[in-house]
Amino acid sequence: MNDVLNGRFGGRLSAVLYLLCGSLVAVAVPIVPARPGTNEAGLLATAATALASGAVIWKLPWERWSRASSLWIVPPTFTLIAFYNSFSDADGYRYAPFFFVSFAWVGLVHPRGTSAKMLPLAAVAYLVPLAVAGNSNAVAVWSAVYVLPPCVLLGEAIAWVSDRLSSAQHSLRAREASFRQLFLDNPQPMWVFDVHGHHFLEVNEAAVAHYGYSREEFLAMLITDIRPPDDVPAFVDAIAAALALMHTRSSRHLLKDGRTVEVDVTAHRLMFEGRAAMLSALQDVTERNALERELRHRAFHDSLTELANRSLFANRLEHARARQARTDLPVAVIVLDIDAFKTVNDSLGHSIGDSLLIAAGERLREAVRPGDTVARLGGDEFAILIEHAPGIDQLTQHAERLLACLNEPFELAGKTLVITASAGVTLSTPHDGPDDLIRNADMAMYLAKREGKACVRQFRPALHHAALERLELEADLRRALQRGEFIVHYQPMMELTSGRVAGFEALVRWEHPRRGLLGPPEFIGLAEETGIIVELGRWVLTEACAQAQRWQERHGFDGLVSVNLSARQLRDPGLLGDVIATLRNSRLDPHRLTLEITETVLMDDDAAVDRLEELKALGLRLAIDDFGTGYSSLNYLRRLPIDIVKIDKLFVDEVATDRESVGLVSAILGMARALNLETVAEGVENAGQAERLKELGAALVQGFYFAKPMPAGATELFVAAEPKQTTTSVR
Repeated sequence: MNDVLNGRFGGRLSAVLYLLCGSLVAVAVPIVPARPGTNEAGLLATAATALASGAVIWKLPWERWSRASSLWIVPPTFTLIAFYNSFSDADGYRYAPFFFVSFAWVGLVHPRGTSAKMLPLAAVAYLVPLAVAGNSNAVAVWSAVYVLPPCVLLGEAIAWVSDRLSSAQHSLRAREASFRQLFLDNPQPMWVFDVHGHHFLEVNEAAVAHYGYSREEFLAMLITDIRPPDDVPAFVDAIAAALALMHTRSSRHLLKDGRTVEVDVTAHRLMFEGRAAMLSALQDVTERNALERELRHRAFHDSLTELANRSLFANRLEHARARQARTDLPVAVIVLDIDAFKTVNDSLGHSIGDSLLIAAGERLREAVRPGDTVARLGGDEFAILIEHAPGIDQLTQHAERLLACLNEPFELAGKTLVITASAGVTLSTPHDGPDDLIRNADMAMYLAKREGKACVRQFRPALHHAALERLELEADLRRALQRGEFIVHYQPMMELTSGRVAGFEALVRWEHPRRGLLGPPEFIGLAEETGIIVELGRWVLTEACAQAQRWQERHGFDGLVSVNLSARQLRDPGLLGDVIATLRNSRLDPHRLTLEITETVLMDDDAAVDRLEELKALGLRLAIDDFGTGYSSLNYLRRLPIDIVKIDKLFVDEVATDRESVGLVSAILGMARALNLETVAEGVENAGQAERLKELGAALVQGFYFAKPMPAGATELFVAAEPKQTTTSVR
């Protein structure tokens, strides 16, 4: 292709030179004074020949020929120069410029070395006219040495420069072609637009496919046409300010179908076809940004209620505390917890429970000010952040209004639910951080739970101190078993009629390293809440059974040993296996073991009744502790595999002086006899109570009047004095 172009260029250039030189000679002959011997007619004929040759050469189809084909013009050219020299009195210096023009043409059109090859032909054209005219003197001949070598050197220099320029131009065209191909075939949408006029100058196929416009439509549009109208002013300003060669920014673009997409645009300033332009590479990040927004939303919002979660609530609380430092207005936190929410889940199912949480969250959001934050901290616990809070009393009233809005019936899945909630409120102090405020409101809420529920309680510093003590006690409790700090005391159960020991009740004590000896009321509740009661109960059972076996082996005492079971132990799936393993390891006769369960644990719990049946099948005895404080009916008691009823101390306290207490104890004894159950009266503290119980027909009693709970070592002395006979049953 380049060879053809050079052929056309060589032919056209030679035609121009012929026409130019012919015109100059034709004009110069009549005007410029001629030397003697000049043939003006010959010169005019030569000029006419040059003009005619130039016209013919111009008309030739040079585009069909290579540049080498134009070399055949050189001999005629030198011939015309020779004729010109002959007709102008054969003065070589006069026609030397024509040789310079000819060799310049050769250098422009043909490769290096061509001018040197033309030197012999040029020498002939230079010297022959001199010889024909008889002017071949030494000066004339030697003039060829001064004229022709410089002409050849000029031709070669021009050829060298021309080759260098041609090579650079070829490399530039190759790079432009490569760039354009890379641009057009790039799978990433790209375009070039005019920086000043904002017209599209070029687009690639990827942009056409992604945006939906054809290439022709793109080239007829402005870059602002694909931007949402609201974004155009800022976009134009950004173009004007984009002085750097390259920058990246996020934008919104309009597709042909009307959809708006989010893109990251990497733009590069360049010159395109002589115009200041911007090359833009585009990446559609709509889905990525949507996913990032969704992830951020999920990270800071509750997935069920769409309320703020604990992380976002703490973050907003921290910012509110920072603003409080400037305004000196307090920040308040309210924590609410739905009462008996577990009952809703257990009775109606978790889907109804979830619907209730969603509805409750919506009500709370509607009941607070627009600037307040409602969050779900977890489970059925909600929190409200109130900035510029009123005083503590007004805050309490606000919390009561929130509870009232939750008291309104909920219509969920065709069911009407009426719930209550408990709340705790706290106001910030200068030293409270976000976690402190949430914790303080939480402690006040749990105080409301303990004091009857469906109410609001304010945080007091004493609550914090009590909570810290509780945490410390819990930490000590978890370490106490490993450190061997628990001991078992035993309180004897006595036969009223004979005064003999019927057995012992095992009662756990904690020898706390700092607080001294602690009784069950000081730690059993905490052990139950934390689950430590399961491991602790297993240890007490093991100790009591081993001790009962030692009484028999050392003293022949085969009385009963009673061990208390908590509600959590009774629900523990490993309880049955623990009892079996303990009886086997201690070699204790199962009939000598009594397990005591409180009356309230058994109410409306069919699983607990089934567990008692499994225990009863082992051959041990079962007792209901604190009987009379629950709501057991006679018919319900008949269903239970119970052997012993323990009459609560509440009824025994006044049995010696109060007729009503006498009637209640008498009724319990009568009911027990009707059901063929044994009875044990607890809490006997004086002779009057013991005498009255004996009159009423009570068989077994226990209490301080007979003996206080004692360590295992003391029981050895106690049973050693007993007659060597079985006292297991008084039936």
